[in-house]
Amino acid sequence: MPNLRGPDEKRRRLFANVVYSVILYGAPVWGDPSTLKRAKVKLTGLERAIVQRVISAYRTVSSNAALLLARLLPVEFVALMRKRVFLRFKELREQNEFTRESKNAAKELEFYNMCEQWRGFLERPNIPGEFTKMAIVPRLEAWLMRKVGSMSFHLAQIMTGHGCFGRFLGLIGKRADCSCDFCGEEDDAVHTLRDCPASDVKRLELKRKLNLNRDFTLGDVVENIALRDFWVAFSRYAEEVMREKEEEERRRERVVNLSFSSSGEDESE
Repeated sequence: MPNLRGPDEKRRRLFANVVYSVILYGAPVWGDPSTLKRAKVKLTGLERAIVQRVISAYRTVSSNAALLLARLLPVEFVALMRKRVFLRFKELREQNEFTRESKNAAKELEFYNMCEQWRGFLERPNIPGEFTKMAIVPRLEAWLMRKVGSMSFHLAQIMTGHGCFGRFLGLIGKRADCSCDFCGEEDDAVHTLRDCPASDVKRLELKRKLNLNRDFTLGDVVENIALRDFWVAFSRYAEEVMREKEEEERRRERVVNLSFSSSGEDESE
């Protein structure tokens, strides 16, 4: 599934849910901590590959960040939840209290319990995906249950910090410095989202649309994009800004390559 010009998030999530269904088949039977502990390494690798494709993200994006953005919960937590739900249903049947209302109430309660367990895990120190976690974890339940919006390659870059940013490109060895091609300041997702003067006009429109203050954060954006129009505004901003950055990066690479070619010809002469 290519990051650009491939299936949209809706179709990618459909594929992911099919894989999840296969993995979680029989979870009420095998979904206990000891079994999950033995299978965790294999599950984590598979899970990470799936959710990275769902959100069209770089392969360097952590499982935590990708799962959050894809709105898919870790298999280990889902398996434990399904086992608890199964046992609760069994208890309700034995008590002759198994109704649609009691069934839905049990499922809802265990869903929120699972969210709290995942939140507790994500809030532990030194857990990867900090930039994305800080924006979404405080609003976890609302984010997981949102009905609008679709992730894309450029939006995922803004929301993970892994993309066409000087700092990230420097970390992976593609650039010698971390400066912004437009203004010279250190370039990362926060700089691109909030500070770079090259996007001032677009940013002003975004802030007006989402009612953001001057020093807004990604968390403030997440708080305000539950409505479709607001999501579209933020997504459009991310697409336009990141495409401009990519074009400038390609131009810079052409200049560098041309410089190297000229130096090589001078030395040969």
